[in-house]
Amino acid sequence: MKSSFSLLILIVLPFNIVISQEEPSGNIFYYNARVHYGSVIIHSKDIKDIGKAYPKGLELSLVSQLTSKKAWESCNCYPRRGFAIGLWNFDKPEILGNGYLVNFFIEPVFGGWKSWFFSLKAALGVAYLTKPYDEQSNPYNLSYSTNLSFPLHLGTTLNFRVSEKSNVGLTIIYNHLSNGGLKEPNKGINWPSIALSYDYKPKAFNLQKYTSEKYVMEDDQRYTGRLFLFGTGKQLNHSEFTKYFIGGITAHGSYRVGRLSALTAGAEFEWDESDKEEIMRDPAIDTDHKKAALYGGHEFLLGRFTFSQSIAVYLYAPYNPNDPLYQKYTLSYSWNDKFSTGIGLKAHRHVADYLSLIIGYQVF
Repeated sequence: MKSSFSLLILIVLPFNIVISQEEPSGNIFYYNARVHYGSVIIHSKDIKDIGKAYPKGLELSLVSQLTSKKAWESCNCYPRRGFAIGLWNFDKPEILGNGYLVNFFIEPVFGGWKSWFFSLKAALGVAYLTKPYDEQSNPYNLSYSTNLSFPLHLGTTLNFRVSEKSNVGLTIIYNHLSNGGLKEPNKGINWPSIALSYDYKPKAFNLQKYTSEKYVMEDDQRYTGRLFLFGTGKQLNHSEFTKYFIGGITAHGSYRVGRLSALTAGAEFEWDESDKEEIMRDPAIDTDHKKAALYGGHEFLLGRFTFSQSIAVYLYAPYNPNDPLYQKYTLSYSWNDKFSTGIGLKAHRHVADYLSLIIGYQVF
């Protein structure tokens, strides 16, 4: 559990550093409220007993909007970021209970000087869930087994400026909750939601339109190569509490196709001690616990922050591959030209496998 808090700190700390480096005149605070209505995805036969569930949520945020030209030049957008608290009723109180969430988010705003504009939002945080799995009192909740969990959100909002002090918006967002493999069962809760959004600005302001300079990059500047080390701990099953190490190395290449966008490809090697333990316990199994994969994907480049999405195919996974394909999502911060840190989520379709700490080094 301590390691998971460390992962969150390593992500949140860089955001706070960036905010503190902004001039006071380029940083304006205001408030946001969202009302959500969603639908739980039954992504595994193990959670079919939940049935149809339609979560409802209320979210309140303190938003820091960057307004300076320096902020604009970092991404041809106006980044806003902040903290949100949320209350979710998962519509199955006897099984899923309620969720109390605290998130940190980043939300680049595009076209913010217009009446109609849109934003993209990525958020992560911590959550307290009220009805974890219990063999006696709640055996049907295989979605989560700890009160403490970690939410991830990714969505977009279409906004309309009502006045210099207020905006309204329509949000579509994908939500995920899991404990990152800290304890089993951990099938997670996945639910897309639609939300009505309202911004209130105590101090009126309008974002300016700056002229975009033509983006020019030499061919030899488009290519980037990095090495990443990743690691975490994972529980074998819900009846044992020992954590087994999972780690590996990633060779990652990217080709920049625009100011904010890059295409990626690479190879990944994984060492899974939990698989090794299962193999050792079964004398009928004689195989390898290591895995290797190739992947391709995309990166959003937002200043020092990079949000990556990739799809990988196993080339070598002789023992118990959940699926021939998996997805990986990473959010990282570059401390300088060479070193970066971040957090990654590996998932097989809608089922999260684990959260990991990532340390990167840029080779070229």
